[in-house]
Amino acid sequence: MAAGLKAPLSLLLLLFLSHISPSFGLYEDQIGKFDWVQQYVGVVTQAVFDESTVPRRIIVATSDNVLAALATKNGDIVWRQVLESGENGRVEALVGEGQRVTSVAGRMVRTWDTLTAALIHETYLSHTPHPGLLERAVVVGESELVLGEVVAGSVVVTTLDRVSGSPLDHTNVVAPWISTDTKCGSAGKSVVCVELSLSLIFVLLLTAPSPEFVSQPLASVGLEAPEPGSQVLLQTVPGAPDHLIIQVGPGRRLVHLDGNSLHLVRDLGGSQSSAVAGGVLYSLTQVAHIVTLGAVDLETGSEVGEQGLVVELPTHTGQATSLYVHHYQTSDGGSALRALLTCSDHSLHLLSGAGVVWWREEAMARVVAVEGVDLPVDGANINFQDPLPASPDWVSSLVHRVRTQVSQVSHWVSLVMERSDSTFPAPLHTLHRDQLNLRKLLVLATASGKMMGVDSWTGEVVWRIYVSELMPLEGDKLLLYTQRTSAHFPHQPQCVVVGKHRETGEGVLVAFNPITGEGVGDRGGVMTLGFTIIQALLLHHPDHQYLKPVVFVDDTMNLHVFPASGESVVLQHKDSIFVHLARPGSTHLTGYTLRFSTPGNLVLREVWRVCVGGGGIITGVYGKLAWEKVHSPGRVLADRSVLYKYVNPNLAVVTTQGYDHLNKNTLTLYLVDTVSGAVIESVNHKKVSGPIHVVHSENWVVYTFFNDKYRRYEVTSLELFEGLSQANATAFSSLGGRATPPIMERQAYILPVGIQAATHTSTEKGITTKFILFALQTGNVMQMSKWLLDPRRPVTGGPREEGLLPYIPEMRLSPHDMITYNHTLPRVSSIFTSPTGLESACVVLVYGLDLFYTRMFPSKMFDVLKDDFDHYLIGGVVLALMAAALTTRKLAQRKALKQAWK
Repeated sequence: MAAGLKAPLSLLLLLFLSHISPSFGLYEDQIGKFDWVQQYVGVVTQAVFDESTVPRRIIVATSDNVLAALATKNGDIVWRQVLESGENGRVEALVGEGQRVTSVAGRMVRTWDTLTAALIHETYLSHTPHPGLLERAVVVGESELVLGEVVAGSVVVTTLDRVSGSPLDHTNVVAPWISTDTKCGSAGKSVVCVELSLSLIFVLLLTAPSPEFVSQPLASVGLEAPEPGSQVLLQTVPGAPDHLIIQVGPGRRLVHLDGNSLHLVRDLGGSQSSAVAGGVLYSLTQVAHIVTLGAVDLETGSEVGEQGLVVELPTHTGQATSLYVHHYQTSDGGSALRALLTCSDHSLHLLSGAGVVWWREEAMARVVAVEGVDLPVDGANINFQDPLPASPDWVSSLVHRVRTQVSQVSHWVSLVMERSDSTFPAPLHTLHRDQLNLRKLLVLATASGKMMGVDSWTGEVVWRIYVSELMPLEGDKLLLYTQRTSAHFPHQPQCVVVGKHRETGEGVLVAFNPITGEGVGDRGGVMTLGFTIIQALLLHHPDHQYLKPVVFVDDTMNLHVFPASGESVVLQHKDSIFVHLARPGSTHLTGYTLRFSTPGNLVLREVWRVCVGGGGIITGVYGKLAWEKVHSPGRVLADRSVLYKYVNPNLAVVTTQGYDHLNKNTLTLYLVDTVSGAVIESVNHKKVSGPIHVVHSENWVVYTFFNDKYRRYEVTSLELFEGLSQANATAFSSLGGRATPPIMERQAYILPVGIQAATHTSTEKGITTKFILFALQTGNVMQMSKWLLDPRRPVTGGPREEGLLPYIPEMRLSPHDMITYNHTLPRVSSIFTSPTGLESACVVLVYGLDLFYTRMFPSKMFDVLKDDFDHYLIGGVVLALMAAALTTRKLAQRKALKQAWK
């Protein structure tokens, strides 16, 4: 009976499965074919070696508010928790407790499982940080949490219950000598402050029943009286919470805290970082790329040479900043050493007796500028893009042709000689342009002063340049310009990165070859400009060596040009070069001209000034891409008339944000002509707040914000038109003026989620439909056609011949529009797009905490044949048509001849 029932049940199951509709998704073999993703954790600030799991892990907390576990075998991310932005996500204390780890960040105390990253317990502290906080010390106990907040004139000591977060005790320790110049730090359960004006060290034990400062002179720990302007540095010692490193000027001492007193342990002069493991003090010294790890027994003070290390770090690595050491037992019963090293270039290294086990390039988590460089053609010996001389005749054309071919032959001979020479090292990477120019070399500039070249096909780092004195300009940005592309053989391509000096604040320029990563000029291409940069721009006109000059404006309003030979280019085009400046926090936008410059005396002359401070201070100025092309000058309406676009290449979007007691936060957008200073249009929003993201292209502007009144995210689209007739169909002039202002269409839409970054797709000719890329707060990157954000969408129906959809305020987000599909990208800072040789294709790099690269086809692949295109059938049909045409032609000629003889 039971056997008889199995057959009908199996038949029903097969029928049920056969009627299940197929699901739509990405094929498995397509994942990673044209895209890649790289995950990072950021700059490591604290680390704990976890021995409770196999394989071993390192729990790290970073300055990017990330808590992660790294595998000791290869450095891969085992798990990662991205915490909140701001103070509640910045980990101040990280304590390992067996198979758990406790993190204290702002007002949040969390306990995590080190194996699964599961959140075991979370406590919200009922304590508001004291205003004017200078330093905060955290003491994590089994049941209590003690906070020591250093403010000017006192230290506030608060004891809280670790489980409930409620306050248990509160004490205010008066210290009138504490000022903003006082250096304070925490070690163990104490707060240590160094006051140079008194030549004293103050120690406060936070867990004492009645905490009070105890002072002792600097000489008691072997430090001499400081000189004026001496630098003071307090560093904790990983592995020894009751030890502290105090550095005053060149003097560097390791001290031990015993209650409220300090005792000198050892002189650490010459070392960069120190750590303690197994009762042994490890001190690190670095000379160039050679790292020496010395070991000293803390009790006896004798050196333990067999536990030291001498390791060579990879090239282009910065100076060591922190050290974490761990002793462990090997399988044969012996002991071994692991050392986790962080460097000033934001790289992370794991060292052992065998050398560098692995290293992570965490500088990639702080990319601030990106440029896509076209790769050279195969052999870099073909050049068809060098322009002919002005007014060429047949003689000059012939000379240009012969000179070009001779240079190609000489380059080919040199390559053959280099390959035949066995002593010549083969290049590590051979990057050549593909047929459609889809392969790019992505040049990344990071906040640590490190530049890298990344192969867009694989995500592999091809070269690295580290400039220790380079740091970002105001607004946390570096300026990255391509002065010369790879299309001008035999001239090598050249890029420059502009920033400021870490110590002096003066401008720093780095010139390098973006294909090889080699510096151009002396000192590896690093040049200190000797002045403070307030504005920089890349000219569109190259010099005789096809190098586009970079113009700098210093804080005294003087002009400087790099290279110096670019001054002739500036003078040649001085009547068409205009500069606009907006000081940080100001309400004025000022325009200058260079037309009054003379050889050897480049000057700026103010020509207009616009006050846009009615809605607050200026928070951003957004122009257009210099190389952007507009394919169509107008839009065809339903009645076959043309609505012409207002395409002003000099138009800039200026955003101002302010606050008033009636409307709270306000946002105002001004469309300003940067040549004449005319305000074309302005839009004001009340009761809105940031972050503001602006996308400016062609004749339209798209921007997003948060509506405080309705508690929702909105996106607004503006579009400018000249009307049914053009003022000038051949050229645009900002100085010519207009009889009538342009027509502005405006529409707003509601977004269901917030935006982290926004940009638009870019193609070589501008034919492909524009798409807007939004990095959502959910971690996805969405593509949205500009057609959906058209401000002319009719509210009550409209001309369907134009293809306009009826206006619907709510924007729907489709999963099919997510270009990141199964990847989640937290903390996206910006999106970079670059055109390719294929008009339908566009490459996209999303950067922030992670890197994500992909290709986009906004209008599908309209200029590419499908893979299953039947070439043989089409070829046969074409041949048959040609044969039929020749045959019919012959027959027609014969028929015409016969008719002529009749």
